[in-house]
Amino acid sequence: MSKKLAHQTTAASKKGHSDTKTLPVPRPLSPRSGAAQKLPAPKPDSSGSGAAQRVVSGLRLRTTFSVAGDMYVWNGGLCVAGEDLAWVGERGSVSTVDTAGRVTRTVSGVCGSESLCNYIVRGDDGEVYVGSTDRKISRVSADGAVSTFSKLTFSPRGLTQLSSGRLLVCGGEEGLYTVTGRGVQGVELGVDVKCAADVSVNSKGDVAVADWIGEKVCILDGQYKHVGTYSPTKSRSFHPLSLTSDGENFVICDWYNRTIDTIDRRGVCLSVYPTTDDCRSTPYRVDMLPSNCVWVKFGGGHVCVYDQI
Repeated sequence: MSKKLAHQTTAASKKGHSDTKTLPVPRPLSPRSGAAQKLPAPKPDSSGSGAAQRVVSGLRLRTTFSVAGDMYVWNGGLCVAGEDLAWVGERGSVSTVDTAGRVTRTVSGVCGSESLCNYIVRGDDGEVYVGSTDRKISRVSADGAVSTFSKLTFSPRGLTQLSSGRLLVCGGEEGLYTVTGRGVQGVELGVDVKCAADVSVNSKGDVAVADWIGEKVCILDGQYKHVGTYSPTKSRSFHPLSLTSDGENFVICDWYNRTIDTIDRRGVCLSVYPTTDDCRSTPYRVDMLPSNCVWVKFGGGHVCVYDQI
């Protein structure tokens, strides 16, 4: 497989984007994640605040199920909506599915009829934001109303919410952008990122960017300055395709090695979980709940639900 992301169009030029000199700063709220775990023994973090660092030993498989549908369902987005419910993207629409694989709700017209709803993220008020291959981000409200949040000049890859009505969006080789309903603004990063595939923000305001072509995950602070890198040596090249946060740490899908890796907020590896016994395909999307319940969507429409331990 090419090192460019599957089912994505090539990013357009940056022409038309606003000046990048003055940037909003991510604030530590509402990442795609949740509550901190207790530690056996606290020790100071790098800021000297005395806050405890979390320890993660891995994942434990809870249940598996399959989402019926064609390749557009199999490779669409994933966003956990509840303990036993998740949003999945497909061609033109998004649906919620339960852990038995049953579709409980479908919202049509989210993206073009021939376009893929490829990335989904929860908002603060029950809404979800959907990035699609027709170069736009749609907003689906809690009552199912669909509106266009922002039109783009590139195909959005990963996205996460910084604050109400403000998203951080990956543009692949185009880089990283803050997006609101009023416009798009480029982010000047303090590190080289060759292809921004996904992004997540933890409860401390740290930003993790999955660099698909650069074969690394870059950790940035609240001012987008580089503070850590995760670039492990494995049997195959490291290809981070999707990531999320558990509140403090970051959980990563390594597409090529078929593992789920957990790293701390400075890029130090905490655990590597091989998924080869759980699914015959590769992991595409990961999201999780505050209860440390991790959902992983694989190629072929297979989903595994894990407990973080």
